Amino acid sequence: MTYEQAVEHCKYWADQIRHDGLDLLTTDYGAAIGVSDQLAYPLEMQTWINSQEYPLLYKVCVYAVTVDNDHTDRASWEKLLELIDKL
Repeated sequence: MTYEQAVEHCKYWADQIRHDGLDLLTTDYGAAIGVSDQLAYPLEMQTWINSQEYPLLYKVCVYAVTVDNDHTDRASWEKLLELIDKL
């Protein structure tokens, strides 16, 4: 995955998060895990994403994993969307 592909991937899943809505994603484990896994896992596999060269994308990865681990954390979902919007 290139940087451009990673950004496109993030923006696609941000659209899906907004479409599903945070009310659903913070209360429905099945819906949340479907979105968060598909966002986080491909990013985690990109060993070139690091905090020194790609600090913003790295933060997106951190928050993607955070919501994947705890889908009830609405503030982390909101921060994830905010960070993706800055890409």
